[in-house]
Formats: sequence, structure tokens, C-alpha cells
Amino acid sequence: MPKPKASKIKAVLFDLGNVLFYFDFAPAFQRLAKRSDLNVREIEDFFIQSGLEALYDSGKISSIQFYQNVRKALRLQVNYAAFKKIWNGIFKPNLPILRLLKKLQKKHRLVLISNTNSMHIDHLRRHYPHAFSAFQTLIFSYRAKRRKPDKFIYQKAIRACRANPEHIFYIDDRPDLTAAASSLGLETFTYHNNTRALLKQMKALAIL
Repeated sequence: MPKPKASKIKAVLFDLGNVLFYFDFAPAFQRLAKRSDLNVREIEDFFIQSGLEALYDSGKISSIQFYQNVRKALRLQVNYAAFKKIWNGIFKPNLPILRLLKKLQKKHRLVLISNTNSMHIDHLRRHYPHAFSAFQTLIFSYRAKRRKPDKFIYQKAIRACRANPEHIFYIDDRPDLTAAASSLGLETFTYHNNTRALLKQMKALAIL
């Protein structure tokens, strides 16, 4: 009986948003609109144009500063605790991928890399601790002070994987981010709720 094909992949690098957890800001914008004299479209445009979320995700402002800036700009009638509940109520676990982590952690080093902020991570780690326990290293933009596709944060992830770039398999939902990782030599997969295609690619690389 032939031996199973040996995989060149030693580590798997995961994105968080729309990979481990789906997210949708629309409900948050709708709830904020009920506490503001601005409409949903105006609130959405503010977050797109202000650059405030990028500052927060880069660790340049704190959670309370983010809240204070948003409250002032949108003229919100909402306290900090209520704002956090609204801002965090955007996630839904991607159960097939969370189950996949259990299989992978037996034979591969797992690293998580995400453009995110402390408010979201505190919420997710509190409600889904098992989703994070599979990872040897967690790399968050607000801690690293850099966001993908900055080369610095990818190099940090490569070091955390303890493998050469060609021995790392990276999964992200954004084509621009997988392209940036590919340019550094990583094997990549762009995930768009296509778990079956992901598993097929992993089997082709003998990861599974």
C-alpha cells in the first residue's frame, strides 16, 4: 500500500473576518441610526471616508477614543457599554472552518492574522474561546501597529509560522491580501464561503 503523500506545508495561516467568522456591519449601522439624526447611508459613508476604523485597527487610538470620536461625529445618544454591544453584534461563526481547525492542529502549526481591533477581539475571545485555542500565535493589527497588506505584519506572521514562506498556506477572503502574501512566496487561497474548494486545495497540497 503506497504511503500518503508528504505535505510541504508546515503551517497554516488564517485570516479571521469572513473566514473564521462572517461579519456584516449593516445591522450595526441600522442600530446606530436609531440613536442618531443621521441615516444609515450617512453613517456608512462616515466609516468609509473618515479613516477612523483604520486608526483603531492600527492601534493608534484606544477603544474609548474610537467610541468618543464616533459618538461626536454621528451625534449619537448611546453610552459606551451600549455602543460596544452594537459594534460587536456583527459576527457569525463559520462552523465548517472552526471544525477544520481541530483537524489541522494535530499536524500543523496554526497562526491567526487579522486586521482588527481590541473591542472585536475581546468580544470574540469571550464568546468563542475554542476558536482561538487552536492557534499557536495570534497576530492582530491593533497590537502589531500595522495592517495587512503591510509587509511588516506578513513577515511577523512568517516568523510566527516557524517555516519558510513556501511551506505556509494562507487563507484570506480578500484577493488583494492573498496577492500580497503570494508575492512573498506563500501558498494562498482566497476564501469566499467556498469551503469545498478550500478542502480540495488542501487535499491537493496534502495538508489533509
